[in-house]
Amino acid sequence: MKKLIIPSVVVFCLVIIFSCKEKSADETVVKKEAVPLENVITVLPDSTGYKVFESNCRICHSLRYIQMQPNFSRKNWEKIVDKMRKNFGAPIDSINAKIVVDYLCKIKGQVATH
Repeated sequence: MKKLIIPSVVVFCLVIIFSCKEKSADETVVKKEAVPLENVITVLPDSTGYKVFESNCRICHSLRYIQMQPNFSRKNWEKIVDKMRKNFGAPIDSINAKIVVDYLCKIKGQVATH
């Protein structure tokens, strides 16, 4: 009896292994392809300040990157733009920096509640 148990277990395991392989071969494989962020269509409002924003910020940032940001307060946007200028060398003069901050506050600013 013991001589039959080991071969039976081996045969049982082989049947399970081959039946699993058959099932996976029959399944449809769906491949997901990554879409580069450059190909994602993103639109930001074309309002006052957009052209200055686009010419100064799009050098380094995609529109999608801006859309992913939370709604910051004016103070936070000022700090961020200042950091871009001072730490990362963004070529924005102080007049255009204010225009960019105004634009960012308009599209991604916190709404004041009273």
